[in-house]
Amino acid sequence: MTPRAWSSLIAREVLVLPALCLLVAAGGGFRTDVGNGAWRFLPPTPMTLVLGLLLVGVLVRTGVVNPWLLIGPHRAGLANTSGAIVVVTLLLASAQLFTALTPEAGLLQVLASLFFLLMLLNTLAARPTRGRAMQSLGVVLLSAYVLKYVVLDALYAPEGSLARRVVTSLLEGVSLGALGYTSHGAATAYVAFIVVLSYLFVLVLLPGRIDDVDDVVGRLGEPSLPKPLTRRDQDATLAIDVRPAPQDPGDR
Repeated sequence: MTPRAWSSLIAREVLVLPALCLLVAAGGGFRTDVGNGAWRFLPPTPMTLVLGLLLVGVLVRTGVVNPWLLIGPHRAGLANTSGAIVVVTLLLASAQLFTALTPEAGLLQVLASLFFLLMLLNTLAARPTRGRAMQSLGVVLLSAYVLKYVVLDALYAPEGSLARRVVTSLLEGVSLGALGYTSHGAATAYVAFIVVLSYLFVLVLLPGRIDDVDDVVGRLGEPSLPKPLTRRDQDATLAIDVRPAPQDPGDR
């Protein structure tokens, strides 16, 4: 590996990854009130810590992150320290990611926590590939963001939105307040969107396990391995040109 590649790797592990993880951890607990616009910060709850730990386990099992590339006897003391910082900040960012996407109280918080718990356990059991795990996780996180900050915030808006009137008319006799959801200020939704995108970018930067041979060769900057010849190609290769060779006039 060239010195420039080493410097890029060190900068990513020491600066970029911890900074992004801390950004996700801080933004995941950011809230603004609808009425007065006051800011407040929510720390991770025991349930979000459990979900964050399970998410890190899913990332390790599916090869999104390889912990042995961050911590191990093959690394020096300072290198192991920086790797441990990445792991700890990743765990904190994973917990606060669920804080950002889960309602704060009520029945909806219980339902959302159970959904995330079952989804993570199912992913641990299925053990998809690295690419499929990142795709499914991105779809789930963006869907949870839309459900909380677009649908639920519109339903529980204090001024009474069109969506609230439509749902109330469809569910006549059912009180939405029984679910115990509190809408947020506009700044909360923007910060949560940045949190989700930043976490997905962290997953791209994490040193993971590479299973595809062509991916390994491509990262090394070499061409892909040649594909095996088919039967038709082999027959064409073994075909002999039976045309007579031109005779030299001097041989007569």
